[in-house]
Amino acid sequence: MKKTLLVAVNARFSHTNLAVRSLKLALDAAGIPAAFVEYTINQPVREILADIVSRAPGRLLFSCYIWNIRQVEQLGSEFRALFPDIPILLGGPEVSFDPEDRLARYGWADGILCGEGEPILAQVLSEPHPRGIFRASRFADLDALPFPYSDLTSLPNRVLYYESSRGCPYGCSYCLSSADRTVRFRSLPLVFDDLQKLLDARVMQVKFVDRTFNLRPDRASAIWQYLAAHDNGYTSFQMELGGDLTTPDQLRLLQTVRPGLFQFEIGVQSTCAAALAAAARPTDLQTLRDNVCTVGAFGNIHQHLDLIAGLPLEGFERFAQSYDEVFAMRPHQLQLGFLKLLRGSRLYEQREQYGLVYSETPPYEILQTPQLSFHEICRIKRVEEMTELYYNSGRFQNQLACLLRDCPSPFRMFLALGERIPAQNVGKYACYDLLFTFAVEQGCDPEVFSWLMRLDLCLHERPRRLPEHCAAGNEPRRRLLLPGKPGPQEWVELFPFDPLDPQHPQQETLVRFDYTLRDPFGNASCTKIEPSQSA
Repeated sequence: MKKTLLVAVNARFSHTNLAVRSLKLALDAAGIPAAFVEYTINQPVREILADIVSRAPGRLLFSCYIWNIRQVEQLGSEFRALFPDIPILLGGPEVSFDPEDRLARYGWADGILCGEGEPILAQVLSEPHPRGIFRASRFADLDALPFPYSDLTSLPNRVLYYESSRGCPYGCSYCLSSADRTVRFRSLPLVFDDLQKLLDARVMQVKFVDRTFNLRPDRASAIWQYLAAHDNGYTSFQMELGGDLTTPDQLRLLQTVRPGLFQFEIGVQSTCAAALAAAARPTDLQTLRDNVCTVGAFGNIHQHLDLIAGLPLEGFERFAQSYDEVFAMRPHQLQLGFLKLLRGSRLYEQREQYGLVYSETPPYEILQTPQLSFHEICRIKRVEEMTELYYNSGRFQNQLACLLRDCPSPFRMFLALGERIPAQNVGKYACYDLLFTFAVEQGCDPEVFSWLMRLDLCLHERPRRLPEHCAAGNEPRRRLLLPGKPGPQEWVELFPFDPLDPQHPQQETLVRFDYTLRDPFGNASCTKIEPSQSA
């Protein structure tokens, strides 16, 4: 029997695909020869096709998502042209909710698997040439699934995905998870055993794919306690939380964990009550805000908050308010996304009711609504770009703090900045100079801002090359005061103010930046040092 090749086309090289690993193990258990292979959407399709052909598969099964469906369509079509008799099957969320239409459209595909693949894949592949639509009639038993990673030693710098539960109890109308509202959990002893394997292998990062990790507070607390107690000092774990579900006891626990051990992603989506109601997403915004700000004050957990532009009933001005209110929580990253009308979601069925105009090509982004014009969406895109470049990168934090100090609306500030900066990509150091010019126009002191630029540079790298407007520094004075030569992963800078004091008092200060020790947000460790006695 020729082997089945399970193909994943990931969004990035650092990502791993959980589905193909789990399905391979299901086929192994059934005695069906199988292998999996991973590529990325950045690889040329012809290069991927050549590699697939070189593996001489007897059957192909593609894992399909909105980010890779265009590559899968070309790969499937061209593989079929080369090998008319080899079965090609598809699975995954992008093809599961309209399988009849997909199969009719894809003349090169033989079949589509809908739902969870582990219970049915072996049976489907027991046929010599499976054709048609195959629907799972039952859910997988999560306790019966083996640990998915047999190749941990080959994944030293990758992001590994892990699930301790499947399903979601909520009915958010824009999300495909609302189609499956039966939540199932893997037993905690098995979860602990799985997590210990990941800890022992010292993997870089583990992302839980649980839809709402803290749905059961006692369960979430037990996993957090286990990870804190068995922390290897290196691996980080990311979870998607319901921001309004975190309990006071959990907050006390989270305050004690190692900086960088946990990263939280919280979908706020909007602060507009009408938009949240239309999206069927009930949220206690005040509790969410309190929890986010409390965790932020701990300083040990990276928080990533999500917003969605284009939700029904939220116009440009109201979205600007949502942005500013979420920004005020000071997340470490603010992910500004745009509504996607996914087939199978309730909002897709309600698109005419709400007057939603969207793109029919992946990722099916909203183009306009009765409350939000296409032009306004394009303007919000500029805010997204500036947020990603200047805020989420973490490389401009002191400059932004200065710029935003007296700014009533971060949304308006990033919009004005985005409409000043050329649309095409600019170099890393040019970004500093563009921000400087904008800041001076907004009334910032040029000398102060140039020194804050130097501080932000030093926090991330030795200042070998400087933007045009960066403070040149007082090199003779620095050398005179320097008590010793910095190491290869260090830098000592002389500032005319104390950069480690939030008030930045005017006093000459020597600061050592240690690039071997960074906080969870990428900043070098900083310490003030005494000047040389000989000075």
